[in-house]
Amino acid sequence: MVAAVVRRGDGCFLLARRLPASHMGGLWECPGGAVEAGESAPDALQREVVEELGVDIVVEAPITFAFHRDRQHDVVLLFYGARITRGEPVGRQGQEVGWFAPAELPNLATPPADAQLIASLAKRQA
Repeated sequence: MVAAVVRRGDGCFLLARRLPASHMGGLWECPGGAVEAGESAPDALQREVVEELGVDIVVEAPITFAFHRDRQHDVVLLFYGARITRGEPVGRQGQEVGWFAPAELPNLATPPADAQLIASLAKRQA
């Protein structure tokens, strides 16, 4: 799995809310998704963000990774810095999308795989 850490010029971070009927529905996360066979992680991230949010991004350097295991899934999540180069993010699958200041991040419920990164982003100043 791959996820984009997108920070706007004002210091706010882009997050998307999982659809209520999905696994871990209602939780806020960095946008991204699964890497398909034969696809590089950056290519998968660009594809997923276009599909989910309708924006083009430039994938920057890897930031960190997370591992989470629950009864349904083992998840290895690679987080990359990313920058929007075209468009405004919109939840193309009906999901909520929002920009959040670092101080707002601790108030959001997130999946376990995102939690440590989100906590570190919350400590950053705008």
